[in-house]
Amino acid sequence: MLFLGTGKYPGEDEYTRFLGEHGGESNACTGEELTTYHFRVSASHLEGALDRFSHFFLSPLFDVALIAREVNAVDSENTNYSTEECWRQLQLQKTTAAPGHMFTRFDVGSLQTFGGSLEGAADALREELILWNEEYYRAGAMNLVLLGKESLEELQELAEALFGQLRSGTAAKSKAAAGLPWPVQQLGRILYCLPLKEVRTISVCWPLPAQTQQLFAKPELYIGHLLGHEGEGSLHDVLNQLGWVDELSAGLEHDFDDQQLFSLSLILTPEGDAHQEEVLALLFQYVALCRNAGPQDVVFREIQALQEIAFAHREDACDPDELAASIANALHRYPAQEAIRGPSALDEWSPTLLSSCLDLLTPEKSLVFISSPDFSEQSVAPGATGELAPNWQREKWYGVVFREEAIGQERLALWGEDPEEESGLQLPEPNEFVPLDFSLRAVPGSGSHALATSRLPLEMTAPVLLFSEPFARLWHKTDYAFKTPRESVMALIYTRTYESGPEAVMMMRMFCGLLEDELSSFAYDAQVAGLDYHLQFTDNLALTVSGFNDKLPKLLEVVMDRMAELIQAAEDAAAGEAEDEDTADLLERLDNQRQILLQEYTNFPRDEPYEICGYYASQLLHPGYWHFSEYIEVLQRPADLGAFSRALRSSLSSVQLEVLVHGNADARDAEDAMAFISDALEEIGSEVLKLLPRQEVLQLPESSTTIFQLDLEKDNPEQENSCTWNLYQLGPLAEKPKLEACLALVCHVAESSAFQQLRTQEQLGYIVEASTWKEHDSFGLAVVVQGTRLPPKDVDIQIEAWLASFGQELRDMSDEEFASQVESVLSKLTRRYTSLSQETRHHWSEIRRRRYDFLSRRRVAESLEALRKEDVDNFFNEHLAVRAPLRRKLSVRVLGSSATGEGKTDDPATLTAALRSVQDIRAFQAAGTSFPLPALADVPTPSVAI
Repeated sequence: MLFLGTGKYPGEDEYTRFLGEHGGESNACTGEELTTYHFRVSASHLEGALDRFSHFFLSPLFDVALIAREVNAVDSENTNYSTEECWRQLQLQKTTAAPGHMFTRFDVGSLQTFGGSLEGAADALREELILWNEEYYRAGAMNLVLLGKESLEELQELAEALFGQLRSGTAAKSKAAAGLPWPVQQLGRILYCLPLKEVRTISVCWPLPAQTQQLFAKPELYIGHLLGHEGEGSLHDVLNQLGWVDELSAGLEHDFDDQQLFSLSLILTPEGDAHQEEVLALLFQYVALCRNAGPQDVVFREIQALQEIAFAHREDACDPDELAASIANALHRYPAQEAIRGPSALDEWSPTLLSSCLDLLTPEKSLVFISSPDFSEQSVAPGATGELAPNWQREKWYGVVFREEAIGQERLALWGEDPEEESGLQLPEPNEFVPLDFSLRAVPGSGSHALATSRLPLEMTAPVLLFSEPFARLWHKTDYAFKTPRESVMALIYTRTYESGPEAVMMMRMFCGLLEDELSSFAYDAQVAGLDYHLQFTDNLALTVSGFNDKLPKLLEVVMDRMAELIQAAEDAAAGEAEDEDTADLLERLDNQRQILLQEYTNFPRDEPYEICGYYASQLLHPGYWHFSEYIEVLQRPADLGAFSRALRSSLSSVQLEVLVHGNADARDAEDAMAFISDALEEIGSEVLKLLPRQEVLQLPESSTTIFQLDLEKDNPEQENSCTWNLYQLGPLAEKPKLEACLALVCHVAESSAFQQLRTQEQLGYIVEASTWKEHDSFGLAVVVQGTRLPPKDVDIQIEAWLASFGQELRDMSDEEFASQVESVLSKLTRRYTSLSQETRHHWSEIRRRRYDFLSRRRVAESLEALRKEDVDNFFNEHLAVRAPLRRKLSVRVLGSSATGEGKTDDPATLTAALRSVQDIRAFQAAGTSFPLPALADVPTPSVAI
């Protein structure tokens, strides 16, 4: 309601419109103890934006005519969350807290919490809003952070001028019951719950004392470091060797002013789920090992060093508004001089405090949550339809099916035992990946000219090609702009695997998972020390290694060596040339990867409807894409080392390689990195791939609408939301910068226009978005609406009505407004990069597509500067208007339970093209044509790196 009009600026879209016209955006979020409002805007318009922002807290209107609409928005948000496992688990967690404590309250809100109906009640609700606002929104309870180009004195004057009239005083105390959320009588309990998805988890939680008085000791960091460790002998390592765990995490789940809740969470494999008791026994044994060892100075010093390194070499915040928001939050706990450093500072070594916290990590003082789809049978009463078995119940708000009981004495005794020597559990060894060398490769004076040091996308220099051969190309750029001791190595191994079929694709994805699984204990130390790697197969094999450059070569070398060794091990096992024990172990681990992928694809129908829409849009627009059902068919077969090794050998027999080394690395470093990768491929036996695979994009029919419709009722009956995902396709624009500029401007204006009309005014759903769509160099305007109010066929009508009014909005735009919108788009397009990784991603996007057009933004910017209002009007009339001659429309419609039934779907006979299955999609593609593939760029001549 604060966003929707104030005394000085009564227009409900005044704030968002002003930000949109000046390269800005805003957001707000409500946590468990704080609500944060933040925005960003072009530097020259800070005062205008801040004036509008300040009146949220000085003169909000709380327009009674808009209250019902916003209540519906809250209810729509709640519907979105009701099927998300994280929100459902949060509501279950709330049932364990002391009755009456603030934490037990419903986190989101719904129509029900507002009384079920607002008919005749809006005025009373407005009065409650006003009283609540006056009670809690007071200067003494608020922090303000301004980040701008002005001097500190000017920013302070601005703050005092605009916020000086805020209500004084501190916020009223909460009316919730006093006391801790988890007093001792709430502990020692175990909850079994039934998830909606195929997920299997165990979480063990312990309340810890609030650390508001010892902010720089942070015992939770020490505990999280030990329990969350994945190195040799850790809980994760032991469970992983047994094939029982997929992921492990440890850290604070909640951090209140009166108490913390620490959580150790496991995502189990199906095999691990079948051994829940053994998993829990090992978990508590490892916790006992850490507890009995007591505080270790050497462990603390390592954590302290890692915290200091991360802070000292932190790059600029990704977004200035997020930095301002984080500082504003920190000011509620830390003194002003520590608001930036404080949240990461670990200054106090307090063994007494650590011991007292470690001593709380016992089974008796824990809360255990077990989630498994295998509870489905035992939770249902025998012979009853929909009736729960005795002791099972439904959580009040999201209907989570669960059973709760005290942890029995037998379990307490078992879980209280010290670890057995043969368990393999041990405390972490010192981390050999902690970086020591932070010197910069950029030599002062050798690259200090303006372009080399610029962070502006239109000014920065491009990477250079160090060498180019049929087998491989190496690109390199030494960083002079960000002056950070970080490096990224990006490698793309082109193969023709995807064309070989879904089985080959699955084998490559299992290979990636198996390699990461094998290296998990080794690579964990690197990750903790600011290094990371990721190996992924989509349509080609992509490897990324990034972080502090000091120890990066060591990690890269091990990853590539193990990649080659794993392929050889699979071949040896398949040929019967390996030890029986090694073969059995490899087969078991391969089968775990098979089950993990099978679970992932089986869960797909339970993803959010908008995600399912996007998936089917990609399926339809990209001939040759395999469907997830084809992957499931492959994964339902038992793991086969012979098929696995043959697929790997075939996939990597012929490849081409593109590598980018960017950051704190000179040409020699880049060549060394390339050698690690190319040597491993040569050891595998890879030869030159003669013909590079390229993905076509289907050209939708002109002047018509193609519809794909999917009913979720069978696979996900709990999902109420439907989604309508409309794409207005333009096609490749690489050689059409003027069209790309028109699309950028139209999408920029459409973003706020669609949100205002379809979400704010018509309340069609919580998720409403109009944005640029881009896949494989093909562009378009995408409009997405997810909600329960109308079925997709009617939402499509409303989208078209908005689009028509939007065309008029563009035509009615004054020259001044048009210039302002162009300036806003240019501001976003030319906004300086705030991190090295942003620049890396830009360069890599050009290299991986083999376009090498590193200055593409400059051409779009030049086209924007030359853009005329009539250009945009003509663009809309030719491509987007209802009867536009070049209009190509795709409407993907996913039906939730609120949209099923007679009259809620289209009559197939009335549709131009009604597709409802993978077979329909394939037939449609076979009858259509694809856009011509854009020409590959000429390869530059290898040069000398700077």
